[in-house]
Amino acid sequence: MPARDRDDVLQECLIGAVVAVREGRYRPQPELHARRILQRWLVGIAVRQAAKYHEKSYRRHEVAVPDPRVYVTGRVPSPHGEVEARALLELLWLVEPRERKVLVLVVEGEHVSEVARNLGVPQGTAFSRLRRGRKRFTAVLKRWRRPR
Repeated sequence: MPARDRDDVLQECLIGAVVAVREGRYRPQPELHARRILQRWLVGIAVRQAAKYHEKSYRRHEVAVPDPRVYVTGRVPSPHGEVEARALLELLWLVEPRERKVLVLVVEGEHVSEVARNLGVPQGTAFSRLRRGRKRFTAVLKRWRRPR
């Protein structure tokens, strides 16, 4: 069992023991040594919890290795990329709504003439909104990337 999971399994052992005592499942025989009985009972709980741990890891198809990154080939995506993408999408809301509509549609692959037709505006207006939207979004990005 990896060291990172030992505390969790130990906690499950203690919770199991407390629950068993509260439910009355711990009934030591009075003629035997109390400390030895308690120790054996707790070892039994620990063995069952360790077996549950290994059974769960098998179902999750986990392999207990010290550093799984050793087995990964290729580029590993950074978890920071998703956070930055969300932040950029939030920054897009700082662009005026009319300009944002044109900007998003063009980024999705539509031609400016199609965007103008879909929005019911002249083609020159769509180009102007696209230019202003790009300019405004660029300014917002510069402020966002500026070191604090």
